[in-house]
Amino acid sequence: MRAGVLLVLAAAICAFGAASTLAADTDTGRLRPPVALSDDDKAIWMTEWVACRHVRLSRLAALIGVKIPAGRAPQVAARLIAKKAEAPLWDIEEQLAIAVDGCRNGILWRYYHES
Repeated sequence: MRAGVLLVLAAAICAFGAASTLAADTDTGRLRPPVALSDDDKAIWMTEWVACRHVRLSRLAALIGVKIPAGRAPQVAARLIAKKAEAPLWDIEEQLAIAVDGCRNGILWRYYHES
């Protein structure tokens, strides 16, 4: 009996540890642009971060016309929204990638850090 209780307790501790590790790895958005970017690229990143941070994820999805099914991870939803929002604005592929990353991070930052 006692061995069974210890076994259940050990399994619960392992499950809790695994869940907390997964939670720690969750992408919650960045507050600052990557250091490796040039000053011009940082300006693009921050501009899109600010623009995308002002509206809640669900409202932004509705405005842009992206359907987000229940259960979809916020990280996936933010990437879809950012790609659709930024695509018409940028002609240069490198700038588009930077803008999408900034927008995605702004969406995630609001989702996880601002209630």
